[in-house]
Amino acid sequence: MPRARIEDVVVDEAARGHTVGAALAEEAVRLVRLAGARTVDLTSRTSRDAANRLYERLGFQLRESRVSRLPLG
Repeated sequence: MPRARIEDVVVDEAARGHTVGAALAEEAVRLVRLAGARTVDLTSRTSRDAANRLYERLGFQLRESRVSRLPLG
């Protein structure tokens, strides 16, 4: 079964707090369910407190992991 990943959900500052982020995340989850994904990973900076609370309310569970990146150019 495929897995899915959501990265870089960005909501304009003026639209924050008006359920736009929730609607985007919920629609993404709906689409990956239709595609048959068994899991959805979502990345978010730890400093984005409101966004991280939203993802937790939507059922996302924090994983014990570390993502590293090597810039190549």
